[in-house]
Amino acid sequence: MILELDKLSKDTQEVVADELVAFGDVDGRENQIDCHIAVNVRCVAESYVIHADLEGRFSTPCHKCLEPAECHIKSSFDLIVKKASTEAGASLADDDAVDEALVSLPAGANELSLDHLIFENLVSEIPIQIRCRDECKGLCSGCGANLNIAACDCKTEGDPRWDALKALRQPDDTPSK
Repeated sequence: MILELDKLSKDTQEVVADELVAFGDVDGRENQIDCHIAVNVRCVAESYVIHADLEGRFSTPCHKCLEPAECHIKSSFDLIVKKASTEAGASLADDDAVDEALVSLPAGANELSLDHLIFENLVSEIPIQIRCRDECKGLCSGCGANLNIAACDCKTEGDPRWDALKALRQPDDTPSK
């Protein structure tokens, strides 16, 4: 999203857009977030105070059962943009910026790209594990059956590395569940 600052009115103005934001999914596939962006811009002297609300959704396989799962994310950020009085002003990508929320544009610059801020704020809100539903049972570790659809008859044996500990159990001990 590119804001054309010279075309904005001196009052508070809302700019709304729907965009697709591409990112690499956890399984290495390219994915896209269908994102609704609402940006409020307020002009104060030679500065702009920007608040952006982001809401997005995307589909990805459930991390437990591999069925399709929808993920909804929300985020927001604030930014103050100041126009520099000389050509020596810093750019939005300047790593030496004192504060991430403060941007100084070079004199004569009238466009501000919010793309990388939108990307960073959306991607940072993606959960580590996405499930098709909260009570997802996942896949059977023995046969790979989807346990949400039907139970399987697999008898799961414990990890053989724990067998040495079973020998330490007293005869009157019962396994706890």
